[in-house]
Formats: sequence, C-alpha cells, structure tokens
Amino acid sequence: MRAYLTNPELATDAGKQLLELTVRIAADGLIEPAEIDELHTWLKNNKENDGIASIAYLNEILSRITADGVMDRDELIELHLAIERVIPTVHRRPLVQARKQRESAEREQLQKSRHAQREQKQDERKRLDEENARQRRLRHAFAKVAGVTFPNDDGSERQTILGKCKVGEQLILRHDTDNKYSMFAIEVLRANGEQIGHAPEYIAERIQKEEEAECKAIGVLKDLTGGSGDKLTRGANFVVFFLARDVTNIELQQYANDVFTHQGASRPRQLNLALLSSPGEELGYVHDRFHSRRLDLPLFPSPLPDTRKPWWKFW
Repeated sequence: MRAYLTNPELATDAGKQLLELTVRIAADGLIEPAEIDELHTWLKNNKENDGIASIAYLNEILSRITADGVMDRDELIELHLAIERVIPTVHRRPLVQARKQRESAEREQLQKSRHAQREQKQDERKRLDEENARQRRLRHAFAKVAGVTFPNDDGSERQTILGKCKVGEQLILRHDTDNKYSMFAIEVLRANGEQIGHAPEYIAERIQKEEEAECKAIGVLKDLTGGSGDKLTRGANFVVFFLARDVTNIELQQYANDVFTHQGASRPRQLNLALLSSPGEELGYVHDRFHSRRLDLPLFPSPLPDTRKPWWKFW
C-alpha cells in the first residue's frame, strides 16, 4: 500500500497541511504527546479527504495504537516510522537522520546510565565487603563459665579462686588437650594460670572454628554471681572476643569498652594480647605458678573424631 504523499496530493490544501504537520512533528527526531494530539485532531477533521491515501493510512495506525488509551514504546516507534513514510523522499532524508541521531543519543545515555548503575553496585558491594571484613575483625559472644564447683587437678578450689576474681579482668582460653569428655574443651584461666572452669561446649566449638579461620579468642570476666546470702555458690559470666590476627591492643580495648558500656557494665581492665600468644608463635601459654614452668600447648589443635559423651552433660 502506498502511503507517501504524491505530487497531485501535495497540490491540494489538505496535502500541503499534512506535509507541513508531519515534517514539523518529525523534525527533531522525537514525537511529543502534544504533537500526537495535534495529529489526531487534524486527521479527525480531514477524514472526509479519503482521496489522500496518507490520511487513511495514518488514521488506521493512530486509531489502532491508541485504542487502549496507552501508547507503549513500540507503538510510538511504529507511529514515528509511519509519519516518516507519509513524507516524500525529498523531505524524508533529514528527518530520518534526525531520528537516528536522537536514537543514538538515547542509546549512549542508556549505556552511561547502566554503566553508572554497575559502578554504583560495585561500589556498594565493595563497601559491604569492607564492612563485613571490618565486622569480622572484631566480634564477641557472651557465655557462662561451666564447672565452677569442681576442684582443679592441682587441688585448688575454683570457688575460692572465683572469690579473688575481679570484674573486667582478662581471661585466658586454653584448649584442654587432656579432657576425656570433649575434644573441644576450653579451660577458662585467670592471667596467673588459675583455672575457674571451662567454656560451654557451644562456645568451645566456636572458638576452635574461629581459630581454624585464622582468628584469635580472648576472654574478659563480665560479672560474678553468688557468694553471699541465699546463693553461696559462686558463678561467673564472661565475654569471648574473636579477633583477626592483625587487631591491635588499642582496637581490642576500644571494642571491649564499647561492648561493656553497652551492657551497662564497668569497662574492662587493660587488655593485653601478649597473654594470648607469644610473638610469632601460634601457641597459647600461661606460666603455671604451681609447677614453675611454661605450658606450651596448642590453643586449638585440629580435632579428632570422638564419640564420647560431652563433658558438660556430666555437670
């Protein structure tokens, strides 16, 4: 079907008006809603000029794509191409070039927008990774010291030792390699080597997993319970801090201060990473004042399969 305006049609008033209208609409390569309304009104007013094929052609297309009251991008492109098709070749070339330039600019803008979105997502992912890494450098968990009523192997009483403890003092968490009830057993010791009990099994297992992930663990006494009134048996709650290998004393102290302040507790005493391990070593040790020797024991050795009943089930 022929759609473009012929010379005889251009000689009529309707042909001249349609050419002027379509060229003006397509001149900038973009069709605005107001221009569509103007075209629709003109076609409606000149519907009786059925001798001009272009009018019937545009009427059919415009009626179809506006039937649902919504014009999507594909329908807008169809209308734009239909308007170009109506215009004679001599007038059409610059209009097609304007449309293509407009489309090229839109594609470029879209590419820039997508590139900016990708960069924004990458920056956000990087920020989240850094935030996760920062959070993993220092974490903590609360726990209750288990086995506080049992005597130590050296004959000392844990209840007596707890009576000498102070809130906020640093605790050493040492793997109990001789424990016959649990392969994860962790001794909870004062800085001088006196044992006040064991870490709960779930904390002991986590400490070992953290060590396998190249993190250290340090304990701080949070509060003491009992020892007077109707509750004579002493107990203790402590905080386990998990820290990356590169965490400094200052960072640890500040983090511990924030944790204790948030809990409404007094700030812990000065923490010392040197009590956790000696420089350049992966061994945790304390000076055993009862035997006058240094205990060089791996804090968290690789676990071996063990089907024995966990020690905490006996307590």
